[in-house]
Amino acid sequence: MKNVVKDNLNQLSELLIKIDDDEYIYESEVFSGATVGKHMRHIVEFYLMLIEGNQQGIVSYDKRHRDVNIETDRTYAKGIIDKILEQIDDIMLYKDIVVEADFTVLGNNTGIIKSTMIRELMYCLEHSIHHQAIIKAGLISMGLHDITDTNFGVAYSTIRYRDK
Repeated sequence: MKNVVKDNLNQLSELLIKIDDDEYIYESEVFSGATVGKHMRHIVEFYLMLIEGNQQGIVSYDKRHRDVNIETDRTYAKGIIDKILEQIDDIMLYKDIVVEADFTVLGNNTGIIKSTMIRELMYCLEHSIHHQAIIKAGLISMGLHDITDTNFGVAYSTIRYRDK
């Protein structure tokens, strides 16, 4: 599982090298005015919260820091991904943790869900793939068809199915 996550993070890192600054912060209509950078920040911060949760025993994706530097500075974002890659091996996969979440608009109903680090790592991976698919659609709309490979933003089960 850790190696698959590292592969996924490396895909994001490679994108940061291939895309230029203007493309990274371009407010595409496909993104409803968001940017590749904002999707990148969103993905990266979920992993950051998971790493923090590995140390504290509790994960709250709602309490992300929303670091604007990740969404506006490709070099900074790549540095954060590099740090995450270094820390993935420290994750204790079968450690029991709790996830704190509030699924209300008002933010007045926080619940606690029992989970494990491997389950949450799987969630972060699937979450990343989902946002990569959105990023890919935005890149295509910007005329950047060849900036990612065909498996970028595609679930691993779909890749296996296509390869049959």
